[in-house]
Amino acid sequence: MSHPAPRPIEPLPVVELVDGYVRKALHDADAYSNVELLDESGVFSLHRVAAEIYALGFRDGEDAQSRRHDHERMRTTMRQEQADRAAATEKGGQP
Repeated sequence: MSHPAPRPIEPLPVVELVDGYVRKALHDADAYSNVELLDESGVFSLHRVAAEIYALGFRDGEDAQSRRHDHERMRTTMRQEQADRAAATEKGGQP
C-alpha cells in the first residue's frame, strides 16, 4: 500500500503569519462589506500554500548554499594552482 507524499509543514513564524492574516480578514469582514470570510477549508488551503512556498524557498536556499560551496572549492583549487605556478617560477622552473 502506498502512502501519500508527506505534506510540507511551515515553520511556526509562517503559521503565525497565516493565522494573523486570517484574523485580520475576520476583523475586516465586520468593517467592510467587500471582504469575504475564509472557511476552515480555505484556511487549511492557505496554510498549505504557505508551507509549499516555504519548502520551495528552503530548497532554493539549500541549492544556493551548495553552489556557494562549489565556488569556494573552485577558488581554493585556483589559488593553489596559482601558488604552485609561482613557486615553480621562483625555483626557475616553467610556470
